[in-house]
Amino acid sequence: MLAAQGVAMRGLFALLTGLSLLLVQPPAQAAELRVAFGQSVAPFADAQDGTGVEIDIIRAALQAVGYTIRPVFMPSARKMIALRNGDVEAAATLSPQDGPDACFSEVYIHYQDFVIAPKGRYPKGLRLADLAELRVVAYQLASHHLGPEFAAVVKGNPRYVEQADQLSQLRMLFGGQADVIVAERHIFEHQLKRLQESRFKERPFAVDFISLFKPVAYRVAFQDAQLCEQFNAGLARIRREGVLERITSAYLPLVKLAQPGAPEPRP
Repeated sequence: MLAAQGVAMRGLFALLTGLSLLLVQPPAQAAELRVAFGQSVAPFADAQDGTGVEIDIIRAALQAVGYTIRPVFMPSARKMIALRNGDVEAAATLSPQDGPDACFSEVYIHYQDFVIAPKGRYPKGLRLADLAELRVVAYQLASHHLGPEFAAVVKGNPRYVEQADQLSQLRMLFGGQADVIVAERHIFEHQLKRLQESRFKERPFAVDFISLFKPVAYRVAFQDAQLCEQFNAGLARIRREGVLERITSAYLPLVKLAQPGAPEPRP
């Protein structure tokens, strides 16, 4: 069912995005910007086919102010390095905690992360403090993005690791090498499908999604402050003209979960 919904969303999204981008009418010879995306955050940004709600929000916002983009996929921890080195002009899915020496745009998307555990293993749920005693595998940069309390808990846990490839998180959970993993639910579902279609030996089982985190706000990082301001202007324009709503509506199941207003974490 998830696969069918994904195919339908992509088809609808491609049509709506094509129509939406016509509305912003960029110059005939728009300058191209290289934008870094995480290599393992599909379906938000899919390295295999270059689609995803994040890619298309950023593309539309920059196209509105005269730029095209070329997505460049890499491990999340390398995005700020690539930006500093001039390998890319912008880097997506970041926050100011990732580096003070960049200009960060206005928020353009939220992720909702969960602690994911074997179903029924923790019938009373978990608190953040409990993660100090468990084998925890999170996505790369999770300790930057999930707040100071989470960062303090996992800093003292020698069995806490972060993985650039989120498929590896699932393999470790289903292979018994992790007690829990930390991931965005739709990324987990996407990687689960990959695992089921692979030749890896790990076999999935039912899981619980434990809500401990507030939605994480993400921005685009730029080295050039003027580009940053232009992106913000483009983002405001596509929001004002309804382009942003058309893009996100094509991904409504994704965006609805990722927006503020999702169920509040348990205290």
